[in-house]
Amino acid sequence: MDNSENTKRVAKNTFFLFLRMIIVMCVGLYTSRVVLRTLGIEDYGVYNVIGSVVVLFSFLQSALTNATYRFLAYDLGLNDKERLKKTFSMSINTHWILAVIIFILSETVGLWFLNTKIVLPDGRLFAANWAYQFAIFSFVVSIIKTPYHSSIIAHEQMNFFAYTSIIEVLLKLGTLYLLINLSFDKLILYSFLTFLVGLLILLWYYWHCKRTFQECNYHFCWDSSLLAKMIKYSGWSLLVSAVDVGITQSIVIFFNIFVGVVANAALGIANSVNGQLNAFLHSFTQAFEPQIIKTYAKGDRIYFLNLIYSTSKISYYLLFLVSVPVLLNVDFVLRLWLGEVPTDTSLFIFFVVLYSLVDSYSAPLWISVYATGNLRNHQLLMSTIRLLNIPLAYFLLMIGCDAWSALALKVILNFICSIVRPIYMVYLIKLSLSEYLMNVLVKILLVTAISLPLPIYVSLQMNGGWEKLFSTTILFLALLGGAIVSLGLTKKEKKLLYSFIKRKN
Repeated sequence: MDNSENTKRVAKNTFFLFLRMIIVMCVGLYTSRVVLRTLGIEDYGVYNVIGSVVVLFSFLQSALTNATYRFLAYDLGLNDKERLKKTFSMSINTHWILAVIIFILSETVGLWFLNTKIVLPDGRLFAANWAYQFAIFSFVVSIIKTPYHSSIIAHEQMNFFAYTSIIEVLLKLGTLYLLINLSFDKLILYSFLTFLVGLLILLWYYWHCKRTFQECNYHFCWDSSLLAKMIKYSGWSLLVSAVDVGITQSIVIFFNIFVGVVANAALGIANSVNGQLNAFLHSFTQAFEPQIIKTYAKGDRIYFLNLIYSTSKISYYLLFLVSVPVLLNVDFVLRLWLGEVPTDTSLFIFFVVLYSLVDSYSAPLWISVYATGNLRNHQLLMSTIRLLNIPLAYFLLMIGCDAWSALALKVILNFICSIVRPIYMVYLIKLSLSEYLMNVLVKILLVTAISLPLPIYVSLQMNGGWEKLFSTTILFLALLGGAIVSLGLTKKEKKLLYSFIKRKN
């Protein structure tokens, strides 16, 4: 298949994932509103703290997920079917082993931490322990689902995710109905229903993959050499994953210790909003990840680099497009969405979105690192910088700084990573810094500088409400669209965009 067909496939997959994003985002925002109102601010904060204890161990899953996806996509790029079957079966073995390890850690270290270190409202320890058990089960289910999810992405069958969204919507709406109408402890009930939905989605993924992909018919095998490669790859992937999870969950725990569960609730809402915005971005990154890995496997260097340049810009534009209208109208959107809003929620949202915007244009570069399989130096470099978050955030909160300072610190260190990473990529993939600067960073800065100042000025002159929401959003989209078309894309990128829009119409 030539590069033109590959690019069209990326565009087609983006379209399907965009539809999925719209469905998931709308339902996600609605369910967050209902869950917050039903649980109350304190129980909602407790739920987020409980989840953070389990997710502390998720760096193990994240590392193995990166390895599974990379090896499956790489084998597909080589068109080696026998190797692909062995890779999938070995990934099933390793994920089951990981599920057992995390279950044991959660039921020992995690359970001790929950009952001795976490600050909980009076009378909620019993409910918190039950919710914690269901959180463990949910997490184990997500681990077992990973090889099937990775197979679907590696095969670039993104229409499946659009169809699956309909199932997820029905299940989540059913969860809300039961949560509202059943007379039971709401925290325990919500945790159980969340686990049940995850289990049903796992069964759906299993059925689809077994029916569609030949390699997904599991047969027991044990290849020590393949396992060694996956462990080596996972080991370095584990480093950054552990640091990222540790930073995120440490901030949750620091907030609980120094500020309280209300701050945890605010941070939970901020992360929920950011999660929905990132679903928009993820709809695009899932479409181009397989192409970056497969193109590297084939040795097509020119298309490989051009793909990095294009997807870096477009990833940023997509997240920028949905983030700015939210940030300009954040207080009105929160009141409209939730009614009662915990203190500092809007400020937390600003910083977590800013962090994701930095991540958005960096994503294709770290995906290209995974494509090469040479992770050690990159992971050490990024981890060293990011790890500073934990002691510095603790120090800031300990001396009495406002909670938002910990999030601002996280943004600053992530920005430093985004500067250091391209410099390192000169060594790893022979990236041209001048080309990356002109093709990506300069265009991003120009688009931002043109599209942002006027909407900010108009926003400051208006009171919050529907009029401000529509006025600032329309103005921003018009300026952004003009800036992207005139300055933000190359001629080839604009030609592809026009042909894609024309085909969909």
